[in-house]
Amino acid sequence: MADRELSTTGYLILGLLADHDWSAYQLAEQLGRGVAELWPSADRGRYAVLNRLSDERYVQTRREHTGKRARTIYSITAAGREALAAWLSTPMRPPTLEFEGMVRVLLADQGSVDDLRRTLAQTREQALANREMFARYAAYISTTGGTFPERRHLFALANTFMIGHYEHIVAWAEWAEAQISSWPDTVSPAITNGDQVREMLAPGRDALQGDAPDA
Repeated sequence: MADRELSTTGYLILGLLADHDWSAYQLAEQLGRGVAELWPSADRGRYAVLNRLSDERYVQTRREHTGKRARTIYSITAAGREALAAWLSTPMRPPTLEFEGMVRVLLADQGSVDDLRRTLAQTREQALANREMFARYAAYISTTGGTFPERRHLFALANTFMIGHYEHIVAWAEWAEAQISSWPDTVSPAITNGDQVREMLAPGRDALQGDAPDA
């Protein structure tokens, strides 16, 4: 067993190697096919993670030559499969969100209303592009089985979540654009638009009341 637990990226790489042997470059290609949107840090420090997996003997390496070029190929070991299976049986951490656009919304009172409108427009456009990307993945997996046809039922679960995730962002951005359409700036609505603010917060209050136990 390892002296310390692997990172989620380490287990992700083990999962990619569970059905295919890959070079570091090929692993980067796989991580770039929708995984970055789900786990943004997946490709950071990839070589360090691979070195750690090798040190723990969770992966083994071999050299392959294509002409004069050599590359290192990684494959999962029995110990790596055991570690991956053990991790899948443990409790997971709560979901987190890395969303620069929302940080800009929270700090928008330090900029102009045009800055805020631009943030919302860019958020909508980026979400539309990502939704389209996952829609193309869905079509590709549906017609060809994808790179991992033996996992396409699992990819279908994840793909549906990601499309719904970006649909939610698109809907929120369009709603937010409508909310701020008459704002003269990003400061005064805190005072002048009290009724609007209370209406925007109503779904949260209603959800809290819905969770309250019956008297």
